[in-house]
Amino acid sequence: MEREKMHDVIVNMDIILSVPSKTVEDAYDKVEGFSTERLLSIALEQLPFSEIKGGMNFVDGVFDSKHTIN
Repeated sequence: MEREKMHDVIVNMDIILSVPSKTVEDAYDKVEGFSTERLLSIALEQLPFSEIKGGMNFVDGVFDSKHTIN
């Protein structure tokens, strides 16, 4: 049997973040300076988690861990 290889895949996502600011324009100005890592970290912090037996659960799927993301 042939071994599977790793392949790069491009995934485009729309991410909505809650950003404290006085105006929407100010919020956009703030996030323009953020790195991709910072943007994704904020997005993960804002995901709606709920507690289940044995770990955490996404609202629409399973997050297979007992750790929280904060």
